[in-house]
Amino acid sequence: MYMMILHKFSEMRVHLVPKLSKCVYKGRFEIWPSKEWELESIHSFEVLQMVREHLSAVIGCKGNANVTDTWVTTKIQRLRLCRLYAASILYGYFLKSASLRHFLERILNTSTSNFSIGGQGQSQLPVSEIFSVESNVIGCVGQISQENLGFYVMGFDQEMIQMCAKPKSIEAMNLIERHSCALFGDEVTTDDVITTSFASLKRFLLEAVDFGSFLWESENSVSDVYMLDEN
Repeated sequence: MYMMILHKFSEMRVHLVPKLSKCVYKGRFEIWPSKEWELESIHSFEVLQMVREHLSAVIGCKGNANVTDTWVTTKIQRLRLCRLYAASILYGYFLKSASLRHFLERILNTSTSNFSIGGQGQSQLPVSEIFSVESNVIGCVGQISQENLGFYVMGFDQEMIQMCAKPKSIEAMNLIERHSCALFGDEVTTDDVITTSFASLKRFLLEAVDFGSFLWESENSVSDVYMLDEN
């Protein structure tokens, strides 16, 4: 799964941020080039709006901030940054899961309003036409199902949020943990404070959201071939 995720990033020509100790110079953490456009390009318009809202909420920098504001420095505990990165991975996973669920509900609602499965005097819609090959469904999500995704997600209760955000396999959970440890180190304390800019924080967490999105895709692809342990 990890190699599939790395391949997705390589297709965008984006290098994952290396271990933080290699990125911090004199106590300051900066990422350049930002590759912000490439990281945002995988998302549909409405998903991207939700991603930007997430980033604004967790780092406090508005999406319409000017260049000067985004490069203002701020301080953040390394432990908090680690938690925000992991949370953003799960948010990217959640958006991918919720998008597919939304698409399937819309396509079923549209289909049942025009067809009846086995009904007399009406066209019968084969189940195979509703549930097409998964890759085709995922490819259509950005084109068909995003119109009201934000409103759709607002209707989720806590149980539904957890269902969509929780990785389905233990292997996926272990992957998140190992990747975070490789990035931040095994021991992260609240005393360790990093100076950085809002621009670098945004770039860093955008990577995490994309990582979660690619994790969802790779987990589903691998589960078609191998038996994964249920989380």
